[in-house]
Amino acid sequence: MKGILMPKVSELRAGLRSRIENGPIVVAPGSGDALGARLVQSQGFEAAYMSGFAVEGTYGKPDVGLLGLKEMADRAAQMVDTIEIPLICDADNGYGGAINVIRTVREFERAGVSAIHIEDQIFPKKCGSMEGRTCVETPEMVGKIKAALDTRTDPNFMIIARTDIFVSEGRQAAADRLATYAEAGADMLLVTGPYTTEDAESLIKGASRPLVYLNAETLTMPMMPVSRLEELGVGLVLFPLSLLLSSTQAMLRTLSVIKNQGTTLNTMSESSVPWKEFTSLVGFEDIKRYEEEYSK
Repeated sequence: MKGILMPKVSELRAGLRSRIENGPIVVAPGSGDALGARLVQSQGFEAAYMSGFAVEGTYGKPDVGLLGLKEMADRAAQMVDTIEIPLICDADNGYGGAINVIRTVREFERAGVSAIHIEDQIFPKKCGSMEGRTCVETPEMVGKIKAALDTRTDPNFMIIARTDIFVSEGRQAAADRLATYAEAGADMLLVTGPYTTEDAESLIKGASRPLVYLNAETLTMPMMPVSRLEELGVGLVLFPLSLLLSSTQAMLRTLSVIKNQGTTLNTMSESSVPWKEFTSLVGFEDIKRYEEEYSK
């Protein structure tokens, strides 16, 4: 639950834009749910990321566009409601054409999100680390970018344009699309791989707008230290899968213990967050304070 004196969404958006434009680099670990977002905030990160892959994962589904705009925007609103830092969201390919993008921007802006990225894949899309991705023609994506920019009511609600063209057409095609998307007015740019460190550095240095970089454990893009990315001029680095993959591993280990030992008593101290620490993380102390203040 939020505190009484929460930063206004407009302030969070303006602060994120200023930070990206002026530095230092923003690091935003990703999650697919509100608990993960709260954990990101609890560790002192200044922004959180809603990963499409992670949201699909929390539904027990693969990231192939099975969830629609409403489900994703609702999840974003749940995450925003639990944190006091900006939330950046994966908005897939805008869930259709330019007209669909208009509604997409309205829904995410209404949810209190600070930035979204829209990709140039056809509909339905595929995960950015999967083979077989196909992109729309450049003019179609330009139309989506312009529709997004014209629709937003807060100029600090950032539109990030992502291209997946590298996988089929290579570095120069990706660089060309980034340049075109920047010219169309995108606030930030993002390009998925697979590519090499040399490719990544070339694309980052050649971009006319700040780049977003994905440090994903799929390693289809090279995982680069935040310090190096900052040296190259990256404004925002996302860790879209880290929490999902590590928490899944932890849950599988615990399930194995239950199955084989019939109790978790022998492993609780090393594998589980203490009960009191967890209740603190999810805001029980706030509830107690509210009860004392408003139940007199």
